[in-house]
Amino acid sequence: MADHGIPLAPAPGHGKGKGKGKSKGIIPLGTAPPLPPAIAKGKGKGKGPVPPATGPPPPRTAAPPPPKAQPQLQREAPPEHLVAPAGAVRLQLHARKVQSPGTIWEGLDPWGSDVDGQFPSWRVNFDRLRELWSPMDEVPAHVTLQHTAANEDQVMDQRMKQNVEIVVRSLKLQPNKIHEALRGDFDALTPQQIRGLAGQIVPAVRVTSGLLQALVQRRGVASLPSPEAVLWAVASTPLGEARAQTLALRVQLPEDKAMLQERVEPAVKIVQRLRQSLPLKMLMQAVLVVRSVLSQQRCTAFPIRELGSIIKQERYRRTATAGAGAGRFTDWYAENIPSTLRLVAEIVADSHASYNELRFITMAALSKACRLESARRCIWSYLGSPIAGGSVLDACKLLQDCDSRIFDPELANWVQSRQLYRDRAINGHVRPLQAYMDAQPLQVEAQLREHLDVVSDTIDDTEEAFRTGWNDLMQAALDVCDLIGEPRPTGHNRNGKILDIAAAALQHLRTLGTMVREEVELVWFMQRRRRLQALPQQIRTDAALGRSGFCARAWQPVDTRLEILATTGDPDLVREMRSHLRLPEERSAAQAKAAPETKDKAKADAAPPPPKAKGAPQKYVDLIHSGIEGVYARDPITGKWGRRADGVDGQVRDITRRGGASA
Repeated sequence: MADHGIPLAPAPGHGKGKGKGKSKGIIPLGTAPPLPPAIAKGKGKGKGPVPPATGPPPPRTAAPPPPKAQPQLQREAPPEHLVAPAGAVRLQLHARKVQSPGTIWEGLDPWGSDVDGQFPSWRVNFDRLRELWSPMDEVPAHVTLQHTAANEDQVMDQRMKQNVEIVVRSLKLQPNKIHEALRGDFDALTPQQIRGLAGQIVPAVRVTSGLLQALVQRRGVASLPSPEAVLWAVASTPLGEARAQTLALRVQLPEDKAMLQERVEPAVKIVQRLRQSLPLKMLMQAVLVVRSVLSQQRCTAFPIRELGSIIKQERYRRTATAGAGAGRFTDWYAENIPSTLRLVAEIVADSHASYNELRFITMAALSKACRLESARRCIWSYLGSPIAGGSVLDACKLLQDCDSRIFDPELANWVQSRQLYRDRAINGHVRPLQAYMDAQPLQVEAQLREHLDVVSDTIDDTEEAFRTGWNDLMQAALDVCDLIGEPRPTGHNRNGKILDIAAAALQHLRTLGTMVREEVELVWFMQRRRRLQALPQQIRTDAALGRSGFCARAWQPVDTRLEILATTGDPDLVREMRSHLRLPEERSAAQAKAAPETKDKAKADAAPPPPKAKGAPQKYVDLIHSGIEGVYARDPITGKWGRRADGVDGQVRDITRRGGASA
């Protein structure tokens, strides 16, 4: 096996030590550390082996393997034929060094020798590498540089120049406005221009500052195009990058503060609503009652994360009777073998109906007892307190507002990233700029000093807002964990675990509210269908018993005689309406005058009609104002008169035959 330049440690006891067992054996540079000092031979109190204990010897066990020697990254001198001359330029290595054992680099020689003959075709031209250490020859006269004037004036590559031009033109950046803003005039640029300056222009200045300075020395500032002029406005200002970043801080920090408050306020409000909601407690009470009664066990709480799926699938299996058609989920099956969710929904529907009834009765009694509106409101504030909490159905609306995004686990990463952004801005831009201003006279750039004071105050306010907001958010998440009965997590990444549990809890509550609401609507639909199915029979029963059905109240008939007289063209109606609208004196006089004529007409009508010839055709029958002689009855369901297609006649005396087929 080849030697990799890492000699092994000497065998135990090869070095003679002084003191308490510490060895002084010589170990070559770059080797592994020696074995534990108890193995090395020494003098003094550590001399000699430990006497064996009395009794039977302990069982022999396999000796543990010695610790694996870890190679140390040492700066090893190159071979003589690869040593660079004094003063030669060396390549600066920026990559991080790693240990080679167990990697793809294991067994390779950094100086280019063939290791164990692994590479038969391995060849290295070391002369080419040594040639680079010698001074470069002068450029021959016949060689011309392939540079044009355009290339000499180019300070950015094509892609960077295109991005800078887009920012300059879209935001309408001007060098003089940038100078004013960097000198402390915060109002010289809009917030959008400040963001573009700090996000796009400053990185380009960091790359092209040297080339820009050379171009200005060669051509002058007046010859710079618009993108380069904007870059030079930042590069020519002392600590221009730091000034631009402080402008961005003054814009960004209030936005971060407002964004955090927008995320914290919903979390605090939803916890308060969950804690103080009486409808939610009634809904949870319904779940407890159903499961406790049917299981005959005293239950005090259930896990929210499993409650939604359990109550939907859980069914109370009743004892089947003979002839009970089981096995199909029909309406009968759902009615007689309901799920826990159906029973909870029925309780919610009944409670909601009771709430509406109690509220209506209370308002009706209050409206009759007091006529003054202000007094009604005052009394209602006391009488309505038992029902002021709302219906149990309002819990579904509350649960619909439980959005898991309120406790988004990514919010912790966002808060950490903004904290890192502030720390970098303070250490990299604000403090150097403050040190630069402290070295200047007080009367120099007074406006910039005021700007720095505002930035410092903004940073302090934002730090305090983030600290308070984050504490409020975590406290709200902990309160959610307590409300659903989940233990508070501990250990590594505790904040992230708390947010995960709170977000999952809100999602489960939202799902539970949706399920209960849909089931309640299904219960309402079933109740309406039962009422509609029983309505025809109810109408027939009311008609047979001479009842008019349910009536909330009896209204007085509305007098429409004047409207009929003004709109009708029927002379009979006109005469009738005029007779009704006459004064009592006029009406009695008209009746006395028409009395003899009425008696003569009555005698004529009382005379028997002449006999009709047998088989003679009947006279014309007016089906609108008159009809064939007989007794007619109206169908209470359809409202039709006369014969029907099913053979049932409206003249039939038996009321049970109307509206249905003949018996």
